[in-house]
Amino acid sequence: MKLSEITSILAQASLPALSRDQLLELAGSGGGKRFEASLLAFAAGERKARDELEATVRVLDAKTRATLRRVGGQLPVDQLVAIACREQRRFFDSIDAIKTGSARAASARSYLVELGAASVPMAAAPTPAATPAVDPPYYSFKIFSSGAALCIAEATTQAERKHTINIEGAVALAGGTRKTFDWPNKIVVQLTVQEAYQVLALLENKIRSLRFDGHGRAHDKSLSIDFQDSHYFVRVTQRGRAAIALPVRPVDTIQIVALLYRQLLANEPHLQIADIRTLVARMASMTANQ
Repeated sequence: MKLSEITSILAQASLPALSRDQLLELAGSGGGKRFEASLLAFAAGERKARDELEATVRVLDAKTRATLRRVGGQLPVDQLVAIACREQRRFFDSIDAIKTGSARAASARSYLVELGAASVPMAAAPTPAATPAVDPPYYSFKIFSSGAALCIAEATTQAERKHTINIEGAVALAGGTRKTFDWPNKIVVQLTVQEAYQVLALLENKIRSLRFDGHGRAHDKSLSIDFQDSHYFVRVTQRGRAAIALPVRPVDTIQIVALLYRQLLANEPHLQIADIRTLVARMASMTANQ
């Protein structure tokens, strides 16, 4: 595509133009075809392609690249674009936290290290005892099994800015003395608000099983959760990839339930936990009668 065509499409998407050097770097890294496909898709009326265009433009921004270099990031641009398209706001919020030196900078760097977009610092200065702990850009926690792991993270829907959660699955990697998980290639399913209520109903044993299909830009991701008396069994899948499946102990669901209540209450501040519990129980009883 000509530079003028690219600039015109980016302008239609309300995105800044890219320089010839930036485009050459993108093309040289192997990400040019993906970017061109997104441009053509957006020009043809596929508005969802704008998310990938925006992620690509932001990755190529000089300030973004300088911040990543500052934390030891050495990934080629096409890999950075792939991560940015998958992580979206969470990725760029972390970069902004580091760039501005906010209180979240340390935990933001840890998140980027986990993605492979930053390196572990050689040595860190001891934290004074009086320094309070800081929250990560997004609150999250992990649940592990022998062959896979889940990361449960607070999230916000892009279209309506509603509070919900992400359920992220990663497989265990072979080799090494310490078990590690393939977080850079995790499968992420973001629950709709309606699905968040359903998961809460299941984890409070109002219903026994759930399955959500059609997640992701390509509508190729699924999440299923089954209550199996002594534990819950969670399965995250994406077309063309190995399934991520693991049992989750009841004690591990306490944090999930607490986070779901927090997110749902943030959407409906006029309600209390008892109100949401009543709504969930009513929904579950009506579903059982269908």
